[in-house]
Amino acid sequence: TEATGGTLIAYFSWSGNTEQMAQFIQDETGGELFTIEPAIPYTDDYDTLLDIAQQEQSDNARPELASQVENWDSYEVIFVGYPDWWSDAPMLIYSFLESYDWTGKTLIPFCTSGGSGFGRSLDKLPNSTSGATIMEGLHINGDSVDGAAEDVAAWIDDLGL
Repeated sequence: TEATGGTLIAYFSWSGNTEQMAQFIQDETGGELFTIEPAIPYTDDYDTLLDIAQQEQSDNARPELASQVENWDSYEVIFVGYPDWWSDAPMLIYSFLESYDWTGKTLIPFCTSGGSGFGRSLDKLPNSTSGATIMEGLHINGDSVDGAAEDVAAWIDDLGL
């Protein structure tokens, strides 16, 4: 049987901010990083991206994922990170969450944005992660991520994992 109790840090990052936050979390937890990516990459153009994001929301779309987590059962604690788009997680995040069985898992969200916090995403996470224990997440403004290592460390300490 595979060892359980591992920590996974799964994230989608468009601009690099969420990726940097994921790396701070890895520094603190020693968890494994997993990049959540769409099968069809998003555009590099921010304005076009926002249009796509808004369309995906209105369609309640579930974009196809480029890859899946191997050994899902070996992880007990899963950090899930994403940028806030239009006051919600990108629909890709719901594709990811709904791909797995969350029974007995601990989900810890983290998010970067231009200032809107988690938006509606925290209210929506439980519907996509049935059986998960959801712990308090951390939001950091995208332009503050560079200096956020201590904030991340304090948050993880407070979680008491």
